[in-house]
Amino acid sequence: MDIQFAEIEVFAPKAEAAWAALQRQYASRISGPEIDHLLACFVLGLTSPACGEGDPGFHFDLCRALVAINLSPERTETALHTVPEPTQPWVASACQLIEKQGVKIGLSLRETTGNFKDFLAVEASDAAHQSAQAIAREN
Repeated sequence: MDIQFAEIEVFAPKAEAAWAALQRQYASRISGPEIDHLLACFVLGLTSPACGEGDPGFHFDLCRALVAINLSPERTETALHTVPEPTQPWVASACQLIEKQGVKIGLSLRETTGNFKDFLAVEASDAAHQSAQAIAREN
């Protein structure tokens, strides 16, 4: 899906900071696919307070866009669709912990930004408008 996310600016700095921290902390300790998946877990948590109860397709597309800031398209899809075999026993619990950390930061963003409801309403309106245009073109 080729969607532009104006609100990606709210989340992108946090996702980029998480990526830098993951690289710094884990690059020599776990595999690349594991680090990529940790980023995907963080992004899922980060965006859940804004999108968790909305359209799951939109939420997934937003996660994809945020992960793709730091990863190639192939690595992005793998990070979002595959849980790599852990090279260390603690990696599975790290995924849960980093997702929870993402949620904490997402909740903080929601409090400081305060416009997530407006953001979701605009996205839903845009999606409905695009669907109506597609149906009109078919007829």
